[in-house]
Amino acid sequence: AILLAGAFDRSSDEIAVTRGFFGVNRVIEKGLGRDQVHIFKHGTTRHGVQYTDPARRRQPLAYYHRKGPLGQVFEAFGPGLGHIGGIGLGIGTAACYRQPGQSWTFFEIDPLVISMARDRSYFSYLEDCAPGARMVIGDGRLALARHQGPAFNLLIIDAFSSDAIPTHLLTREAMAVYLDHLAPKGLLAFHISNRHLNLAPVLADLAGDAGLKALIQHDAGDQRNYYFPSTWVAMTRDETDLSPLTDTGRWRGLQARRGRRVWTDDYGNLLAVTRAWRNLRGDHSVD
Repeated sequence: AILLAGAFDRSSDEIAVTRGFFGVNRVIEKGLGRDQVHIFKHGTTRHGVQYTDPARRRQPLAYYHRKGPLGQVFEAFGPGLGHIGGIGLGIGTAACYRQPGQSWTFFEIDPLVISMARDRSYFSYLEDCAPGARMVIGDGRLALARHQGPAFNLLIIDAFSSDAIPTHLLTREAMAVYLDHLAPKGLLAFHISNRHLNLAPVLADLAGDAGLKALIQHDAGDQRNYYFPSTWVAMTRDETDLSPLTDTGRWRGLQARRGRRVWTDDYGNLLAVTRAWRNLRGDHSVD
């Protein structure tokens, strides 16, 4: 009976697997009818979710839902964001915040991820919401450094939630690249959700080193609605440019730590931000 029950259980099923240089990508189908979703996983990490129901498939889910930090950013700044860039594509969920007249550019290192995000049999955020978005294949930092287009009003750095952390995106030199391609009143939005590392102290120190103002929000999410818990950091050159987020009461200031060494291309300390190690030491200075 147990074997038969498993054989006929179609509430969750793996419908696609691709293997490439950067790991294994999977699409999981879960639920039935109006509540059916497709889930994108890279390794053991869920990177996106989308309803398959045509009436619901433009609804941003996972770490990008409208009530969460990124939703608040677009609600506060959306109309004034002409040029938007994203390092890390996932399934292109953020593209459904696109408004008429905006240009979107995604920098994605894995061509298989782009193919999956554009395959309507799996996901349709890109094709439904931003079919004209520009795709640049390559390492996000290097590709951005070569970017010749207009400066970005919003740059979303969303490459830290996987099993392997690209630390070269969290250095003083990386910040210089971001700022070189950010409009004068532009906003940086870092998605730093991670099971094993607390990256908030690293971002705090980098912001202080670059003379930027930073806010952080931990969003509890709502798993029943496929709103995943997430942590986001927003940065601008001028504190007044963050006031639309500060006024929500859901963001708090993120301050650099005194005497801490900033990560550079020649220095990084993953052990210091490992959650198990920080808990052992009782270090909760930036959580």
